[in-house]
Amino acid sequence: MKRLALFTLSLALANFGHAFSVNPMVSTFDPNAPRSQQVFVLTNPSENEKPIEIVVAKPILDENGIETMDIGNGSENFLIVPQQFVLPPNARRSVKAIYVGDPRDEEDTYRFIFRELPVELATEELPEGESSFNMRIVLQYNTRVWLTPAGLKEDLSIASFDRVEVETPASVDREGANDDSTDTKPPIEKVPMLRLTVANTGPAHGYLRYPEIALVQKDGSRYELSKSDLQFVSGQVVMKESQKDFRIRWRDDFPDLSQIERIDLKTGRR
Repeated sequence: MKRLALFTLSLALANFGHAFSVNPMVSTFDPNAPRSQQVFVLTNPSENEKPIEIVVAKPILDENGIETMDIGNGSENFLIVPQQFVLPPNARRSVKAIYVGDPRDEEDTYRFIFRELPVELATEELPEGESSFNMRIVLQYNTRVWLTPAGLKEDLSIASFDRVEVETPASVDREGANDDSTDTKPPIEKVPMLRLTVANTGPAHGYLRYPEIALVQKDGSRYELSKSDLQFVSGQVVMKESQKDFRIRWRDDFPDLSQIERIDLKTGRR
């Protein structure tokens, strides 16, 4: 009978529990300022040294909004010192990134990928006929980098809204259910949602930091959405000159859709 070397998995989880960290996760460079730069601080709280590598990548969005990384694209625009090093145990290390590319009139974005190089974990010696597995630990942080010329600003607003029905798996009462049934599809229920389309007509990305959204009725009264309502909106980014849809669960005390004249949006300062 074969078994897996559970100690390997336990060791892997322990390593993740003491992973290194990177700060800040979002940085902005002015491509028209001389030697625009940012300092990143890496912290290693573990008892093991961690080999670190930093690479530049260009995020590419497909038609479905799925982001992939074009590794190396943009590396000529940044000087990163150091780019490879060993982070000692229980230590911090600063990394400086300097923009060395050409001046720009328009905003662009990249990623700095801070990644721990793979480490082979030792495997347990097992009796003959039994097997184990090796796990390669690779941890990385994809920090967001903005190249934003001074003076460029976002211009966020609610472009449109509607009440929509979204199909979701219904909750099932397992008491008395026939567990032997394997081909029964889970029931589907339609959940009413408030769809918001946030438009950014400005030349810079818009950050929905601490958003405040109010449903303004035709009689002038305002219904303020709660922090709980906005939990999947807060912190999101809307790229320059683009739109992004959000859905918020419709609550019974929302105003009737026919009575909503407009929806106001305010965000906190950066």
